[in-house]
Amino acid sequence: MNIKHLLPIAALALSGIATAGTTELNSVVVRYGDLNLNSQAGIARLHKRISNAAESVCDQLETKILGVRDAYKECVSDAVANGVAAVDNASLSQFHASKGRHQVLLSSRR
Repeated sequence: MNIKHLLPIAALALSGIATAGTTELNSVVVRYGDLNLNSQAGIARLHKRISNAAESVCDQLETKILGVRDAYKECVSDAVANGVAAVDNASLSQFHASKGRHQVLLSSRR
């Protein structure tokens, strides 16, 4: 299997309010070998997988407490950005930068 088809998503997250000051590294692998990254649909699906993985690794921070909620949002945002950068695909980076609001312009020609 090609290593580019496995994307580890990692986030440094607080292990909880009771243990503030300690940190742990959470990670999950995102598989995308089944996706066509030359299509808008494939790019959108991969971005969704990366976002879901980021939410999963940052879930210890998810709460209604305002300060911790902000930390959760920052954790997810950073993990998604790092995951997108790790794939190193111009169309995915463009999709991420526009948050999916604009159509992806594919760089490869058919």
